[in-house]
Amino acid sequence: MKMDKKAESENRTSHKLRDHLIGPGLSNVCLCYVLILSALLSPVALLFSFLFAEPDETRVFAHYYYIRTTVAVLVIGVCVGTLMIVLGAGISSTIILAGLLLLALTLILTAMRCIRGLFSAMRGKAPQNYKSYLV
Repeated sequence: MKMDKKAESENRTSHKLRDHLIGPGLSNVCLCYVLILSALLSPVALLFSFLFAEPDETRVFAHYYYIRTTVAVLVIGVCVGTLMIVLGAGISSTIILAGLLLLALTLILTAMRCIRGLFSAMRGKAPQNYKSYLV
């Protein structure tokens, strides 16, 4: 009987934790920023930002909008930089270097946006000028 109550209590605790991290809110926003920083899991963050964005909650909606623009900057920058590297292989080494520079700048901008968004989410505030594609 005691084991059942203990297992039930642990089960409720794990459900609360899962709902708290996966459900909409500022903790999920922080998780999304960390996922974007890992780069490979940024599609999961993009999915969360589309699923949980509720226009009623302005502060959380602003973060999810900021996450979507951050992922857009990451995808566009990586695609254009990679294309410049691939096409520059047959044309000129200058295009390859420009592609590498674009990749580096994209990764730096993405990291800066994620860190800024993460800190503002931890403070419980919306990011300033969240519709901008710059920092």
